[in-house]
Amino acid sequence: MNTRALRSFIKVYERKSISSAAKDLNISPQGLSKVIKQLEYDLGADLFYRGIQGMDATESGELLYARARHICYLLDDIKKELDLLNKHSGALTVIVSYSATAIVPVQKILGFSDLNPLIQVQLKEYSDGFPFGESFQDEVDVGIIVGVHEFNNCKQDLLHEGETVILVPQGHPLSSRSEISLSDLDGESLVQKLVTFGGDTRFQDACEELGFFPTITYETDNHNSIHTLCKTKGYLAISIDFIEDQLRDPQLCIVRIKEKIPQNIYLISRYRESQNRAVSLFLDYIKQETSGGCNEI
Repeated sequence: MNTRALRSFIKVYERKSISSAAKDLNISPQGLSKVIKQLEYDLGADLFYRGIQGMDATESGELLYARARHICYLLDDIKKELDLLNKHSGALTVIVSYSATAIVPVQKILGFSDLNPLIQVQLKEYSDGFPFGESFQDEVDVGIIVGVHEFNNCKQDLLHEGETVILVPQGHPLSSRSEISLSDLDGESLVQKLVTFGGDTRFQDACEELGFFPTITYETDNHNSIHTLCKTKGYLAISIDFIEDQLRDPQLCIVRIKEKIPQNIYLISRYRESQNRAVSLFLDYIKQETSGGCNEI
C-alpha cells in the first residue's frame, strides 16, 4: 500500500465512479480499477460495492476513508516540514472570507512571504457564505474567517471582535439614533448580510425572543447590493460594524443594536500533535499584525 493507492481510493470514494475518478487522476479506468483491487488485496477487505448511484463504500471502505485523508494530510505536512528543513521553498495554503479582509488585508497576508521567503502563501479568498468547513478536510492549512462556523478537529482563535449593526438610509426615522432595540425593527423591510453557509439565524432568533418575526426581504453577501437597496428602496440592512466602518457611505447611517450579536473574525488552524513550523510562523505573524490580540476559544 502506498500514498498513490490511498489518494486513488479517496478519489473513487468521493466521485463514486471509477471513470470519473480516473479522469480526475489522469489515468485509465482500467488502471485505476487495478489500483483499487490491489489495495483491497493488500488490506484483505472489500472497499466498494456497486450501488444505485455508483460506487458505494463498504463498512471497511468508510473506515479507510476516514483514516486515509488524515494519513495523506500528515504526509503532505511532513513534506512541507522537510522542504523547510532542507532550505527548499514550501507553500502554505490560506483561505480568507471576503469580509475578514476589512481587518486583515490581502496584502498583509501575502506579506508573510516577504519575511519568510522560503514559505510561499497560496491565498484563496471566498465569499462569506462559502462552506469553509469542507475546505479544512483537504489541503487548507489556515483560515481567516468571519462568523460562527462548525469545524472538525480545528482550533479557533478569536482574532477580532465585531458585532451586528443596522444600516439605515438618511432621513429614515431611525437614522438619528445611535442605538436601537431589535423591537424597533418590527415591520421594517430588511436586507441581511449573509455571513455563513446556510445562513446565520442568531438575528432572527433574537427577534423571535422579543415576540416578532423580522421581515427579511433579501439575503446577500454582496455589499453593493446591500447599499443600493438601502438607498433606492428605503430598506434597512443587517450588517457588520467593521465592514461598514470601511465602506462609509454618506447616505447611510450605522446604528448599533442594544441586544448585541457578535460577528467576530477567527483564525482557524487544524489540531496537530506537532504543529507544522510554517503554520506556527504564520499564526504568530497574523496575531502580531492584528490589533486587539488573539484569544483561543
